[in-house]
Amino acid sequence: MILTQTSGIIMGPVTRLLGLVFNAIYNLFYGMGIESIALSIVVFTILIRFILFPFNIKQTRSSKIQQYLRPEFNKINKKYKGKKDQDSMLAQQKETRELQEKYGIKMTQGCLTSLLQFPVFIGLYNVIQNIPAYVDHIRSLYVPIANAVYNTEGAHDLIETFVSDNKITRLTSKLVEFTSTTDSSSGDGLSAFNYIIDVLYRCNDDLLQKVGQVFSSNSDVATAIAANQQHISNVNHFIFGINLAEAPGFHLTPALMIPIISGICQLLSMLVMPMNETGDPQQDAQMKSMRRSMYFMPIMSFIVTVNAPAGLGIYWATSAFISFLITVFSNLYYDHVDMEKIVQKQMVKAEKEIAKRKASGKKTFSEKMAEMASGQTEQEGTSSSTATRVTTYSNMNLKNYNNSDADDDTEADESYDRSEIVPKKGSLADKANAVKRFNNTGV
Repeated sequence: MILTQTSGIIMGPVTRLLGLVFNAIYNLFYGMGIESIALSIVVFTILIRFILFPFNIKQTRSSKIQQYLRPEFNKINKKYKGKKDQDSMLAQQKETRELQEKYGIKMTQGCLTSLLQFPVFIGLYNVIQNIPAYVDHIRSLYVPIANAVYNTEGAHDLIETFVSDNKITRLTSKLVEFTSTTDSSSGDGLSAFNYIIDVLYRCNDDLLQKVGQVFSSNSDVATAIAANQQHISNVNHFIFGINLAEAPGFHLTPALMIPIISGICQLLSMLVMPMNETGDPQQDAQMKSMRRSMYFMPIMSFIVTVNAPAGLGIYWATSAFISFLITVFSNLYYDHVDMEKIVQKQMVKAEKEIAKRKASGKKTFSEKMAEMASGQTEQEGTSSSTATRVTTYSNMNLKNYNNSDADDDTEADESYDRSEIVPKKGSLADKANAVKRFNNTGV
């Protein structure tokens, strides 16, 4: 077991699975005599985008269907134009929802694609920031150096000082107490050994040379570095000498091109993405607001990739560029096909889904939300009626007592039985009734 692999109930299995896939891709190229982390990342990205391709197509088809059905949505909008009361708004939302269900339009498809990519991105981040924990051939390059460091007298204090002085961050494992006599296959020994590999993987050529100087008391360290450094450099470096294990940072170096390209590709991908229109003004306003907020994605893409390992920036830039190409070609395809046939097929499929759902008694999320809104409206109506009745009763005066045959509905509720009212003895109402009896009977 490699202790430096990411743990966790959700991201642990996701990261290990992606690590296995990445390791398989790297081994494939390794068998061809090609050792390149960057190429493996690009191929890995293409593979992930291929897996997510059906979701992208569904999202584009849904958007095109909504554009084609725009006249029907406009009819609903025209029907309720200018009506701002709650009943009309709920009715409009209901009719819009029914139209969407009729043609199988699902507003969550775009979100689903994004949500599926998120754990992939986090998982790949975990893999790239510590590739030796997942790629066997890469790990084997650092093992001789790590062995020499581990067997150096006082290695624990030396490596701890080296990490602190050179501000090495994003270490997956933690350094535990160990000595040169600690068995490296034991729990603490293996953890310490993997920590050393974590540190070495984050060292560029200059820092690796510095490791040899710090551990100069053991000549085996410098020997192991000299034997493996060129191989490590060839594997970890991209064009223009970019180290894929290092973050570009806000420095004018060739590595800064990766965050810039990533942000540009992200922007292009969003510009060609069709906006889903529901026909419901409230939902459309929310969608437009979400779209405006999404324009911050290129900025976020730049900020993340400038502070993350350059290898992750390559993934993000490649993924955004592929997404851009998929969206462009999907739009071209749907702009030249018979949308009437597509809509008819979609409607038949939707009818089957609705029938199946009704047979099972399940309700969609939108239906549940609509029921909650209707229930709230009914409750508000009941509360309003109760409040009106309470107000009516509180406004009753002596005339209500003096004239039992009054038919004025504005003074009291018709269902209210005045004969049931028994004034408290000695109260003003009781005295008024006594005066009334005296006037009528003389008693």
